[in-house]
Amino acid sequence: MKVSPRGRPPSFWVLLMRTLALLPALLLPAALIAQAPAPSFGDRLKAERPAVDKLMADLQYPDAMKRAESLLPAAKPAFVKTDNQTLVQSAVTYMDLCQTYRLAVETADAAGSWEKALEYAKTAKALSAESYAAIKDPFTQTVTYYTQAEARAKQVLAENDARIKELKGKAVLDPGERQELDLALGVEKEQVDDAKWVKFFQTYLDVTKRESEAYDPLVKVMEDKLKGEAAQVEEYKAGKGDRLKWVEAVVSSPAYLEAQGDKAGKARFLYRLAVVDPENKKVQKQLDVLFGRATAAPAKPVKPAKKGKKG
Repeated sequence: MKVSPRGRPPSFWVLLMRTLALLPALLLPAALIAQAPAPSFGDRLKAERPAVDKLMADLQYPDAMKRAESLLPAAKPAFVKTDNQTLVQSAVTYMDLCQTYRLAVETADAAGSWEKALEYAKTAKALSAESYAAIKDPFTQTVTYYTQAEARAKQVLAENDARIKELKGKAVLDPGERQELDLALGVEKEQVDDAKWVKFFQTYLDVTKRESEAYDPLVKVMEDKLKGEAAQVEEYKAGKGDRLKWVEAVVSSPAYLEAQGDKAGKARFLYRLAVVDPENKKVQKQLDVLFGRATAAPAKPVKPAKKGKKG
């Protein structure tokens, strides 16, 4: 279509038509949002989270862990890189999956399954890193594309601001003027849409990058806890590094349990001992006492000191 309204420099219309030619590209992101299916991992996590939180509040940490683990997939979903639509869908899926693994870390840690907690933290770290690596280049290019398109539209509007205001101020437009104004309005719309998609894709870049770094501290915390425990076992000279003998010694000393603070701290402590030595009856007994399923053995009376012989 060739348009050359009287009194307007041809370069104006060349720029307008070139800028408007970018508009079909906006249909992909629009379709992307309309067609993107609800993330199944996110739906399941949202549905199950209240039950898991209730179990955690009741200090039923092993049951909370089992419920969280039931949300984990048997196999990692593929990260589909066909186009921006599949990249966004996969990024959302991986973010939801990482949050599911975070829940598994929290519950496994509380339940004393520190090895599992570390495994889940490492899995979440790997998934988040894979997601960011997959979208980093294509989304950066997309942000650049829309940023440049927005700049071109802004330039056209700025260079022709007076004429556009003139057309908008007219009560009646002839066919040529109507077409001229419609083109200008199209550029105005494109500028708004371009800014929207810059924000859309940049947000995904920022959030996914932040997620890719969020699990490093979680991995370190679990590694440090396991290293600290290993050092305690190694330092227990009477057991010569034997974990079962260490558990027996620790659970036999009331001071260790009292040092854990409140009921939640004591539960975490005993659950960990139960994971290290599932067969230890003293640990099970202490758990039963803590939760009111058994009564504590009466304290042994202190024998009076023997009086010295009179000489």
